[in-house]
Amino acid sequence: MLLQRRTTSSCTLLALTWVLFAQPSAWAVVPSEQLMSPSTRGYASISDINLLQEHWQQTQLGQLVQDETMQPFVEDMKRQLKRKISGLRDKLGLELADLKDVAGGEIGLGLVERENERAAVSVVVDVTDHRYQLNTLLKKIDQKFAKLDAAKSDAKDSDTEVTTYVIPPEKEGDEQLTAVFFVKENMLCASDSALEAKEMLDRFSGNSTGLAGVEAYQSTMARCSKESKGLSPELRWYFDPFGYVRSVRSFSDPNKKRHGKDYMKILSSQGFDAIKGIGGFVNLSVAGSYEILHRTSVYAPAIPGAPEKYRLAMRMMKFPNRSKMSADKWIPRGLASYRTFSCDLTRAFEHFGSLFDAFMGYEEAFANVLEGLEVDPYGPQVDVRKDFIAHLGQRVTLVTDYELPITTKSERFLFAVEVTDEAAMQVTVEKFMKSDPNASATQFDGKLIWEIQEAEEEVRELDITVSDLDLLDPVEQSEGEVEENGKRPELLTSAVCVANGHLFIASHASFMKKVFSDAATQAGLSNAGDYREVESAMALLLSNDVAVKSFLRTDEAYRPIYELLRQGKMPESETLLGRVLNRLLTPADEEDEGILREQRIDGRQLPDFEMVRRYFGPAGTFVRSEDDGWFVVGATLSKIAPQARATGAFSSSKTKLR
Repeated sequence: MLLQRRTTSSCTLLALTWVLFAQPSAWAVVPSEQLMSPSTRGYASISDINLLQEHWQQTQLGQLVQDETMQPFVEDMKRQLKRKISGLRDKLGLELADLKDVAGGEIGLGLVERENERAAVSVVVDVTDHRYQLNTLLKKIDQKFAKLDAAKSDAKDSDTEVTTYVIPPEKEGDEQLTAVFFVKENMLCASDSALEAKEMLDRFSGNSTGLAGVEAYQSTMARCSKESKGLSPELRWYFDPFGYVRSVRSFSDPNKKRHGKDYMKILSSQGFDAIKGIGGFVNLSVAGSYEILHRTSVYAPAIPGAPEKYRLAMRMMKFPNRSKMSADKWIPRGLASYRTFSCDLTRAFEHFGSLFDAFMGYEEAFANVLEGLEVDPYGPQVDVRKDFIAHLGQRVTLVTDYELPITTKSERFLFAVEVTDEAAMQVTVEKFMKSDPNASATQFDGKLIWEIQEAEEEVRELDITVSDLDLLDPVEQSEGEVEENGKRPELLTSAVCVANGHLFIASHASFMKKVFSDAATQAGLSNAGDYREVESAMALLLSNDVAVKSFLRTDEAYRPIYELLRQGKMPESETLLGRVLNRLLTPADEEDEGILREQRIDGRQLPDFEMVRRYFGPAGTFVRSEDDGWFVVGATLSKIAPQARATGAFSSSKTKLR
């Protein structure tokens, strides 16, 4: 009997060993990138949502949103984002919270372009060891669709049960919706397209290639993986920019006429479709020192046979790497942001014409403008190519700050372009300025500054021009409009100056004078502790020559947005970040109409900015030009661990940063 029991135990052990090791495929989880369609145009993968949430809460921004005083703002923001990003809930009856509850591993989300029909939304979740939670979720989904009078059907596909819900349209003329679910090999899969769900199921066999087989996806992921040196991403993302726009547009009412120009179509026709894919890795709370660390690869391989790598206007995109990209001495110490990049401006000028023509809608538009500038007796009579472009260098710098008190127009910027012949550039600028009736010359600190007063009657014309380009959401002001204090808004005075080997162009003449004054009386940005700290940290992440560098004091950069939220004027913001957030939060039915959205967040409940400033650390970004595109590394540094970065004494010695 004892021998029999031992023999039985041995056989059981052998059988268990065979199951675990001889048949790993029965237990292995298939990565979502293999199950997603090769036509996926937008994709995100969270490796461990609980770890991601834990690391988010460790960041200073994560701590900020947990602050009791921020809760009204946080909850309102969540509601707005849910209204804006409602694909999972509306199409599949799922919330991100549902996915978190059932996830035992990866969560993958994809937007799939489908020919001659609307794009499909696909979800893949590893539900290993979460069967109970999965069953609870499936019952919840069943109950939700039952309330919508959905027709439910179950069918077998090989050994997998597939459940399909067909949701009747809410009103006549609406599209009938479908939601399909199945579970195979510990993977919950869902799609709002029956065909996409079928194809997803077929990919489990390995006979068809998913997103993982797409060249652009492979390239971006491999490039980020190589640079991360073993640091596993908490979030991976990828999108095909032009395919993504087509996919999003497929949800629009086909009978609704689009207003304005189709800029994505124009860019594609001008060769920018050479950008095949953009993908990246994101990590939070890295080594107790980096709040956010992200790496991004832009895959834009050379076009076979193209004499200049790309075609048409895409040939402008040449940003040579440089070894010397440190901040110039004139860059002021006190600012909100600093960006500098290397660019072949002569090449950009030579290939800009076809893009300008495409935007204007007729050929030779750019040539006509250049001719007018040269021969018009009332114009500057400047040969732009010979008198202007020929004297430009290859480095451009942009700095920003803001004025107090904060208003919708508080943000100020200044561009500086290297010049190779300062005297010749001064002559050209003088010709341009003397032909402008609103320009006047003034001396400041030994420099000749041309100030351009915005003509009152031109304000509305400018608004129309910018709106036509669909780049901004201007707030038009009528002649009778006044500010709250009863005064008319002051007209903008911009400025141009050639000095210190640069052509300076400022949004506000006062800002240009401040920059010149600070350069003469104060230590520059290069001597600021936070700037040097960011430079050192970024050099560890992406060493050697780069084409672009940026430095951001996030507390200063975000302050105008924060204050406008408190004032209830966020929708009117004219800052770059403000415009992005406004576009994100504007309801879809108002976007095409150009309606100024209402602020739905009660910012009056936000605490004073000085109470939250400590949560915002400095940030930096480096970009390197490569043979097949560009590689980007960015990081936001914690304010509480500068010594750790300086010494390399990170909280986890096993965490690799490079």
